[in-house]
Amino acid sequence: MEFIGVLWNELLMRPMINSLALLADVLFDNFGLSIIVFTILIRIVLIPLTVRQTRSMKKMQELQPRLKSLQERYKDKGPAEKRKLSSETMKLYKEAGVNPIGCLGPLVIQMPIWFGLYRSILRTMPPTPEGLANLSASFYSWNPAISNVPINSKFLGIDLVDFVQGAPLPWNYALPVLVGVTMFLQQKMTMGNQVATSPQQAQTNQIMLWMLPIMFGFFTFQFPAGLAVYILFSNIVGVIIQYYVGGKQPVVLFGRAFLGSAEAREKSLAGASASAAPAAALVEESELEENDEDGQSENVHRQDRRRGNRKRSGNARRRSRRR
Repeated sequence: MEFIGVLWNELLMRPMINSLALLADVLFDNFGLSIIVFTILIRIVLIPLTVRQTRSMKKMQELQPRLKSLQERYKDKGPAEKRKLSSETMKLYKEAGVNPIGCLGPLVIQMPIWFGLYRSILRTMPPTPEGLANLSASFYSWNPAISNVPINSKFLGIDLVDFVQGAPLPWNYALPVLVGVTMFLQQKMTMGNQVATSPQQAQTNQIMLWMLPIMFGFFTFQFPAGLAVYILFSNIVGVIIQYYVGGKQPVVLFGRAFLGSAEAREKSLAGASASAAPAAALVEESELEENDEDGQSENVHRQDRRRGNRKRSGNARRRSRRR
């Protein structure tokens, strides 16, 4: 465990602390601008992963008809059919060179960055003399930003060290809302018009599209304002990168298409309408199957009760004859 702590500190914490302090020193002692520039640099470094993610999502969309065919072929609910369907699906993914969880790549990569940034913000602007002494030990010897300690933590009237819920109006509410909205837009652009081939996939898509932004928006209340600024601008830069990497595709929101050319918007709206019907049919089919299973289960229980009643009646008649 000590070895992991050393790796965490030397490979993530110290580089972050020194980078943020150095950027603040260059950007007129403005730690808010330091976080924004740091965010842009991180997103630029992640562009190759974003490109790979976009290509993976496009391949997934191209595989939807074949996946739907497999669903129809093994539509029975038996264990053998389920195993066969899972095997054939993974075989199809392997042949196409698609990773079904590849869309989570940038999010997974950014999780350690979020945790590290959370600790880096608190350590870069400590409230106690002991914290300042520890901060000096975290600086590289060549970093000139050490002469600017303590670093100013104010940005647009917000104390970047304090939690968002303690920020002045309107930032205490605006930051969580902006984080949720920008994350929703980024998820929408990433998922595109992906067609669900099963109720489970449709449910997963809805969770990724709606629940993740709502969850992060709610959690932002408990984040330091500096971390909220990082997530917000990370989402904004991610939307811009996704728009250009994805070929300037329009974004369909609430039945309307935005951005992109007029032809691309019409095509995107047609694709969204076409994908909505199969998804709704899958959900309806799943509900009907569940109702049928419930009805069959109820019939079995009813038949068991009838057999039990007949058996008890027969036993009672036999006891009566013996008497």
